[in-house]
Amino acid sequence: MHKLAKIVYGNCAKAVKSCLKSRYLLAAVLLTTALLPALAAIPVSANPGLTVSNAQIVANVTPGQTLTQTMTITIASADPATDIAVQVTGVAQSSDGSYVLLDASQDTSQYSARSFVTVDKSSFHLDPGASQDITTTIQVPQNVGDGGRYAIINIAEKPVAGTGVSIISAVDVPVYLTITGSKITQTGKITGLTASAITSGQPINILTNFQNTGNHHYKVQGQLTVKNAKGKSLAIIPIPLTSSSIIPGMTRQLVTNLNSIGTLAIGTYTMDAKVMMQDGTLLDQSTSTFNITNQYTPPSVTTTSTTAANQQPALGTANLTPDSASTLQNADGSISINFPQGSAVTAVPVSLQSYDITQVPPLPAGIAPASTCFQVTGLTGLLAKNATVKVKYSAADLAAAGGNASKLKLERWDEGNSFSVLKTTVDKGAMILTANSNQMSVWAVVVGTSTSSGISWTIIGIIIAVVIIVSAIVTMLLLSRRKR
Repeated sequence: MHKLAKIVYGNCAKAVKSCLKSRYLLAAVLLTTALLPALAAIPVSANPGLTVSNAQIVANVTPGQTLTQTMTITIASADPATDIAVQVTGVAQSSDGSYVLLDASQDTSQYSARSFVTVDKSSFHLDPGASQDITTTIQVPQNVGDGGRYAIINIAEKPVAGTGVSIISAVDVPVYLTITGSKITQTGKITGLTASAITSGQPINILTNFQNTGNHHYKVQGQLTVKNAKGKSLAIIPIPLTSSSIIPGMTRQLVTNLNSIGTLAIGTYTMDAKVMMQDGTLLDQSTSTFNITNQYTPPSVTTTSTTAANQQPALGTANLTPDSASTLQNADGSISINFPQGSAVTAVPVSLQSYDITQVPPLPAGIAPASTCFQVTGLTGLLAKNATVKVKYSAADLAAAGGNASKLKLERWDEGNSFSVLKTTVDKGAMILTANSNQMSVWAVVVGTSTSSGISWTIIGIIIAVVIIVSAIVTMLLLSRRKR
């Protein structure tokens, strides 16, 4: 029996003896009444995620047009009952392309579609395994203007009352509208070209900040050329196509790693950056310099950091599309991630990278690192549906758990935010750990006995059953004593 159940059982047994000595049935009733509020205060498992079908609205529209689309929100039969909130917001983007939700007071962009969009339900309740349709209506104004218009439909779980748990899972449904027949302007400019701090043995990153100055969204790619003081080209490094479009007015930071150049002598170096559209059309170019004051040696190939990991050869790649399922895995299949159909709202390439577990920030109390660690790159936001992550744990992972595979968990580090130790299924025969998540980042096998989702329903059931049984026994014994 679980340790917590043993404690409750022991306390109940002591209370039974006390009640039997008391002569009063009221003692048994009071015992049960006192214990039930304590049980209610125990946090229960939260919904590990929700899924949304048709989780994007990308359309060509005309002035005055009315457009509708129905989405279906679902939770699994194993999930607890959940309250869902739906809201329409404005949208901005952070430098990495992730969405920033804007309320009415913040949403001042001329390219906003927030006021065009309404939903027929702002909140609803879902029982385990249930689903709910919501209909989105878009009313395009007659005087809508040129270019594109943008908004977000945020579908999120409400906090669990009385547990202090904040929103557990959310899906941001992008609304991308192109005004048909209007003047589409696709322009942009490089607003910054700088090198990161230069320290021998550490990566050098060139940061190209690029702003969409047009009126319509697009993806970009680029090229960085590095020259020495004599004008000799040392390297021409491609800047990969962005995984998501840049919406008008937003700035994207494009990161290029210089480790492949090798040792750099003291001197001044020139960097030329070009940013192009997906078809190769040049949008802007810029030139800047950086100085090497002491001979620079790049990190060895065995040194790994968050940025360096992004530049190492991929263990595996996959192209996600909204219309089909995809699997991302390494060569031997020991790490595999299944993305179901509809999990990606736009087409995006993703890759599986190695990652040094010693570079992961300190873990929470009660959690220790094992051995296996990897990173999924290419996704900048949440998936519309949970992906299934399967990892074959190694002998070193098992040794870190003292030979007890039940202690192994899959943990996700949300860069710059927090750790999430996920609900993990352990297949000891196949040595496979399985977890579901709608977010991809740095993953690791860890050793621990708890998850971030709280105590399980099984333990709750054991405790409640013990209380009911004890109450029944006390009641029967006291009634029997009264008759005698």
